[in-house]
Amino acid sequence: MRRMTTVFLAAFAVFTLFISAVGAQPLTPTGTFNDDNGNIHEADIEAIAAAGVTFGCNPPANDLFCPSAPVTRAQMASFITRALGLAPSTTDAFTDDASSVHEADINAIAAAGITFGCNPPDNDQYCPTVPVTRAQMASFLVRAFLVAPSTADAFDDDTALVHEADINAIAAAGITFGCNPPTNDFFCPKASVTRAQMASFLTRAMGLTPLPPPSVSESNLARIFFFLDQPSGGPFLATTARYLPDPVTPDSAVDLLLAGPTPAETAQIPSFSSSIPSDVVRNGSVAVAAGTATVDLSENFDDGGGSASMTGRLAELTFTLTSFDTIDKVKIMLDGVPVDVFSSEGLVLPAEGLDRAYFLPTMSDAIGAGIVAEVTPESPAWFEFVESPIEVRGLSRTFEATVSWALFDNDGLELTSGFATTGGSGPEFGAMSIDIPYSVSVPELGTLQVWWDSPKDGARLDVREVAVWLMP
Repeated sequence: MRRMTTVFLAAFAVFTLFISAVGAQPLTPTGTFNDDNGNIHEADIEAIAAAGVTFGCNPPANDLFCPSAPVTRAQMASFITRALGLAPSTTDAFTDDASSVHEADINAIAAAGITFGCNPPDNDQYCPTVPVTRAQMASFLVRAFLVAPSTADAFDDDTALVHEADINAIAAAGITFGCNPPTNDFFCPKASVTRAQMASFLTRAMGLTPLPPPSVSESNLARIFFFLDQPSGGPFLATTARYLPDPVTPDSAVDLLLAGPTPAETAQIPSFSSSIPSDVVRNGSVAVAAGTATVDLSENFDDGGGSASMTGRLAELTFTLTSFDTIDKVKIMLDGVPVDVFSSEGLVLPAEGLDRAYFLPTMSDAIGAGIVAEVTPESPAWFEFVESPIEVRGLSRTFEATVSWALFDNDGLELTSGFATTGGSGPEFGAMSIDIPYSVSVPELGTLQVWWDSPKDGARLDVREVAVWLMP
């Protein structure tokens, strides 16, 4: 793999700065956290999050859980304090936790007799930053949840350990099954407990029901068109992903469009924006017949703005609705009245309805000039969850119908790049279709770039970036 060129590395650096501030999108199929997708412990992580036992590992965004990170003794104190709802203690039990954000919880579990310290016989220290071993975890849980002792020797690798009785107790209680499936005759007592494993231990100890997050499904994904600034020109139409708990309908897609970009999307760099007034509402359901959608909006849909704003809002609506396979054209009504001429700008709407071609610029100036870029990816949308190969679909009009692309991981390293003959050439746009295979070991936020090369000097033109969640 090679690194991006200097110019695009700088652009990516700006992009990754905003990503760290944005956090999770509001409608996500990945549950509470974005970094545990596909993890065997994910449903248990969701369970303890719903129970208020964990809040994440990257405040204030807290959209990450850090599942493979070891649990420190300080974090263990907070997990147990929240799980049991322990009252705070005014007694300062230890001398080495004064600077820890978990000090109050450490004092609480000490007062409850769940910990005695880490330096017997004095036990005036807690060792808050030290990772918890699986053996120590067993004793924490036995004391916290009053797990009954067991005479059964569950594992072969904990003989003579001070924690053996507690290990046997949590095994008999069904809190642990071992560390070497399917045999499971080992406990790995000296291994550190990961945060993901701790979620499962706590879920079982608390008797919680695992909560698998909703699955990622194409039917639950809405691709909503707004305007987006890009490194090369703009703003142009671009899609952002919205995941819903139920299959997306024309009604729900229009509602998401009218709600506008999220605060995070408007604050990010590059930023999303909408030409649609913020107080527009949908009147009744979107009617779809013979490939045409008729949508009735409040009369203020045509308020304010000049011709660019008016054309932009029509484009947002038309492209969003025609993203459905069953819709090719869109007719508009305002408070129940069909619209033939839109707004005081006098935009004449086709009697048969608006389609995407209405907004595609020709080589000379046209209605859609400045709205649709020469390379316009529709799929994947921003923050969409993708698997290999990424199916890049959209519109393009480039020299000799050639589109170049590159895919980068969250560190800015190029995963793969190439070019394809696709889309249109000359005066006409065409359907862009590129399949991009890739490989990552864990879910991560990456960046897809598509562009075309100048026949004059090879410069990259109309560069479009899309932030996507790369799934293994």
